[in-house]
Amino acid sequence: MRAPSAKPIAGLFKRAHIPVLVAFVLVLAAGYYSEQQNNTIHNQELRADVRREVSQLQASLEGALNADLQLVRGLVAVLSTEPDMSQERFTQLGEMVLGTQSGISHVAAAPDLVVTMIYPLQGNEEALGLDYNKNLAQREAAYKVRDRGNVVLAGPVQLVQGGEAFIGRFPVFTGSGENRRFWGVLSSVMRADLLYEAHGFNSPDLGIEVGIRGQDGMGAEGAQFFGDPSVFMDNPVSLDIPLPFGSWQIAARPKGGWSARKANPWPWRLLVFVAGGFIVVPIYMASRLSAARRDAIQTLKRRERQLETLSRRLEIAVDISKIGIWELNTITRETVWDPNLREIYGLKINDLVTADTWENCLHPDDREQTVLEHRRSSHVGGSYSSEYRIVLPSQEVRHIRSMGTAYADSDGRLRMIGVNLDVTRDVHLREKLIEANAALLQRNNDLNDAKIAAESADRAKSEFLANMSHEIRTPMNGIVGMTELMSEFDLGPEERQYLGTIRDSSNALLKIINDILDLSRLEAGRLAISPIDFDLRNCVAGAVNLLRPKAREKGLWVSVSFAENLPDRVHGDDGRLRQILVNLIGNAVKFTSEGGVDISVDCDDEDPTNLVITVDDTGIGISDSQAEYIFDRFKQADAATTRAFGGTGLGLTISSILAKRMGGGIELCRIKETGACFRLNIQLDKAVSSPGASRVETMLDTAALAGCRVLLAEDNKTNRLLVRKYLADLGITLSEAHNGRQAVTMCPQVAPDIILMDMSMPELDGLAATREIRSLDIEQPVIVALTANAFESDREACLAAGMDYFLQKPISKSVLLQTLTMLRIGRDENQGLSG
Repeated sequence: MRAPSAKPIAGLFKRAHIPVLVAFVLVLAAGYYSEQQNNTIHNQELRADVRREVSQLQASLEGALNADLQLVRGLVAVLSTEPDMSQERFTQLGEMVLGTQSGISHVAAAPDLVVTMIYPLQGNEEALGLDYNKNLAQREAAYKVRDRGNVVLAGPVQLVQGGEAFIGRFPVFTGSGENRRFWGVLSSVMRADLLYEAHGFNSPDLGIEVGIRGQDGMGAEGAQFFGDPSVFMDNPVSLDIPLPFGSWQIAARPKGGWSARKANPWPWRLLVFVAGGFIVVPIYMASRLSAARRDAIQTLKRRERQLETLSRRLEIAVDISKIGIWELNTITRETVWDPNLREIYGLKINDLVTADTWENCLHPDDREQTVLEHRRSSHVGGSYSSEYRIVLPSQEVRHIRSMGTAYADSDGRLRMIGVNLDVTRDVHLREKLIEANAALLQRNNDLNDAKIAAESADRAKSEFLANMSHEIRTPMNGIVGMTELMSEFDLGPEERQYLGTIRDSSNALLKIINDILDLSRLEAGRLAISPIDFDLRNCVAGAVNLLRPKAREKGLWVSVSFAENLPDRVHGDDGRLRQILVNLIGNAVKFTSEGGVDISVDCDDEDPTNLVITVDDTGIGISDSQAEYIFDRFKQADAATTRAFGGTGLGLTISSILAKRMGGGIELCRIKETGACFRLNIQLDKAVSSPGASRVETMLDTAALAGCRVLLAEDNKTNRLLVRKYLADLGITLSEAHNGRQAVTMCPQVAPDIILMDMSMPELDGLAATREIRSLDIEQPVIVALTANAFESDREACLAAGMDYFLQKPISKSVLLQTLTMLRIGRDENQGLSG
């Protein structure tokens, strides 16, 4: 598409406009030449006036300076013959030589570069005794006079007695030939303000602005010392002022800057403008008429081409779209169909078409309504739109969408023209979409039902796991606790072996329960990763040392190697890392009967917190077929392995999920021929605190529990007996409640310091009992949840109900006593922690 500005620009270069452009350019050139000539003459006259005026200032200043300096030279000649001249004699000579017409304000004689004589003395006493050797401002100039033996100009400079002046320093020598020696310096001072005033530089009648540069007689290379600095940058008229000791440069411009260029007289401009108009206007009018005629011809040709293009496009579009076009004379009923419409209705190109042809093709069920709509539109005019079915000669049924509009022809008769579209495929597609939507709706309903069923099953599973955990942990608490109490007695070897078997079996059963609960929490996304700063080597060593006794029993070695570039402290969940390592190393020890287990801890060179831990054993190994499902839940190598070694097959599943949650994963090394090798990769972070900021666990003195009042709310008598035995001989006053209601009733009577509260109790559970105790108007005790429920939601529910601490069954004696001691002496200031 042509840009909008192209047409005006191109119009300027039409052949009819060329004479106008030529005439216009000539007129502009004549006017421009006239203006330039006027400006040139004006500038030349202005610069001549400035040069004339500045020449007068230059001549006046140059003559006065030379005359004054010649007078000083005479005084120098006298001093060279009378070197021992007194101040009185110097004053007499000064009056005779300088008189009152000189521009020199005073002169000073400095034998051996120390000022001892001044004329006139009055008003200049401060300069007596001035030693040029010690005066930094004038020492260099004085030495320059002495060394060169010529006159040196300084200035303008600041005088000791005040004011600014030009100082001409003349060397004075006595004797001649070999007896010629340097006597000192004679300085003549010309006040700058008096010099400028005397020669009219500050005169208000001066028609120019003047600037002078060449400080210390350096000419154009010296600094400017008079006038506006902009004078030298405004194309000034410049002249040199030659001096016996150098030169100055004086520059001038008209006052206020160079004036605006002088314009031609307006009558002359008007004459040029009128003459140009008489030339350009007639030429323009003629070219305009010629261009209009040519544009009209081009417009007609362009519209003809556009009409032809549009007609061709319409013809192609109609042919491609298969739209049928019809036209009807509402008076004569004459009908015209195009080839596309004949094809839609199954007619040949030569078949006769009348107004009845269309009606006969209509589907019997749609005929009456469709004909009525069409006739109404053909009588009243306006637009027409309808959808109906037709029956082809082949008995095929098609769906038609018809649109039309009425218009009056040149004779004023009403005609209708419209189009027909075959929308059979669209209708069928719409029907299929309706069917698909219905099926999708049914599918969504089925999915919703399945979702509800799955959620119900998930809730049932969670409730089952919670109940299983509680029901198993409750008796396990008694078994583990009683085992721990029995281990404190003096038992024989056989009894201690029985007791160890009970303890190992209990721990194995607890591990199975914990694995099932961990897997359930991992699947539900409820098992959180809690990063802290920890010692990496201690964490790995702790997991290894936990399994060394078992390895030692089987005669296996367990070796650990750490890479040199490992960080000492990292930030991550040390508990979960230890859990993974215990699973991997525990499996290696369990499935190895000879040899041992090698653990290597390495890290990425670029990222030291990206750990790679390899656990390599010499055990029974894993085949390729077994490796396919080694990380699947409830899977072990085979049934024989399960019978021989036991286990649930959840350890690797849980470890793999935890490793992924910690930014890594676990993989089976496939390059080993014997034994098994697992590679653990986890992504930790750099430690955020210094090593001194880590928490140090210390054992507390249980003597602090003496005199403590403890209320135990527990419905299970075995657990009550176990806690009673744990707290015996510690000076603790223990009260027991068999349910939550009894605990609430006993609270005001007993006034306990600490309450051990079970969650699941008859009549009133631990959560409800805690809420009621918190509402009592008593000194509130510390409430510790002592429960077999092990889910995170149970912990959150306990803390939300108002409990201060959370202990999970089965509970060991040491953990219980340390927790009570900590709470008793108030060492834990943060509520809501769990043990």
